[in-house]
Amino acid sequence: MLENRFNDIVDYNYDTEYSCEDAGCNDEGICRCGNIYNVEITPVDMIKLTDHIYECLLDNSKAGLRQQKLNQLFYGGELIDKYCINRIISHYKLYETRHWEVEIEGGYYGDETGDVTMNQITFDLVQSECHKLMELETLSDKIKSVLSLEYGYLLPDLETADFDIIEISQSVIDFKSLNQNHIKLVKEEKELNGLNHYNSSSYNLPRGVVRKFGNNYKIIDGFHRMIGYDGSKSFSVFLIKN
Repeated sequence: MLENRFNDIVDYNYDTEYSCEDAGCNDEGICRCGNIYNVEITPVDMIKLTDHIYECLLDNSKAGLRQQKLNQLFYGGELIDKYCINRIISHYKLYETRHWEVEIEGGYYGDETGDVTMNQITFDLVQSECHKLMELETLSDKIKSVLSLEYGYLLPDLETADFDIIEISQSVIDFKSLNQNHIKLVKEEKELNGLNHYNSSSYNLPRGVVRKFGNNYKIIDGFHRMIGYDGSKSFSVFLIKN
């Protein structure tokens, strides 16, 4: 069950101010006046958040464990579900701090931090999409679901498409046929802000959807994830089957 409580997943910093002399803490020998302020969420680890949500959604009963093994055979199981969950939480921009709150509670010794929660409206949307995802039974249905969520529609030839998962490298991506302005903007973003969350060590999921294009491949979805990869090794993508 997914709960709106992410204490061990999303980290934060804060400042504390004290007024011990006015509050009488010095006389009592116990500080009870700590006042927490300036609470700031630190950069959200989207892979860690993905893993957490996936684990919460699993049915670990005997029947559920059996179904997990079948899912692995039918459509790729854990890897595919985590990829789709990652696309859902990215769609709702959970890397932005505005979606997160840290509760401040009064204790015997001054302010204390409580639960780290997601904005309730966003949480309800994420939870709904993730539950719908986990009910889908095929790789194609899952990929189409997250593409529809992200773009609002499916390209006509994707409506009846199937997908395979394959390994490719950047060297076989045909960039010439693609939107050059979009490529320019993505590369500028990489140089300016970095795409560190998509580098080879931190991002271990498939990187998007491609179509065979002559001897190479054309990116259909996943520009940032593929261009953000700095390694020379291959990475996994979903190939649209003809």
